[in-house]
Amino acid sequence: MSLIGVSMLEMRQMIEHACLPDRCEISCADGNNLTIRLAQGQNFERGVSLSGVPLHSLNSCRDLVNLVGQLHALRCNNPARAKAIA
Repeated sequence: MSLIGVSMLEMRQMIEHACLPDRCEISCADGNNLTIRLAQGQNFERGVSLSGVPLHSLNSCRDLVNLVGQLHALRCNNPARAKAIA
């Protein structure tokens, strides 16, 4: 993990909090890349998914802000179902 002193749980909480009021689910199955799903309400079928976000690219709070901005831009550009790979 690149953010020195920040655990995966803390990083997830920061991203989830930044995405409010949208619902956000974050997973890191391989330990190296994040998959983030963002939806309004409980329905992820109409949400967006961003996968392949390398943990080593998240070095600062600014990187997290840019990531959240990218998620919101995806949702705004395609309010219907959308998937993207970073």
